[in-house]
Amino acid sequence: MVYYLYMLRCENGSIYTGTAKDYLKRYEEHLNGKGAKYTKAHKVIKIERVFLCDSRSIACSLESEIKKYIKKKKEAVISNPDEFIKDIENNTEIKIVKIF
Repeated sequence: MVYYLYMLRCENGSIYTGTAKDYLKRYEEHLNGKGAKYTKAHKVIKIERVFLCDSRSIACSLESEIKKYIKKKKEAVISNPDEFIKDIENNTEIKIVKIF
């Protein structure tokens, strides 16, 4: 079953990363204050990047990896997702299906 990894921009400029089966529904939850504690405290303003993954476990593994990144590296994932995918696929057996 496919799963999404998404990156959201918050009002304070921070980047929130999460996973969901339906990223648009989850985005609406974040906007309406029904998302994560972090996005309740830091208002979400837009979706920055979405990755379609083959499974929940892949999406969660990538989420865990990105959450370790400093902000500059998260910005690089957003601005150059192809490079991020190349790095992930070269260093792991993870395959990302699609980005948008």
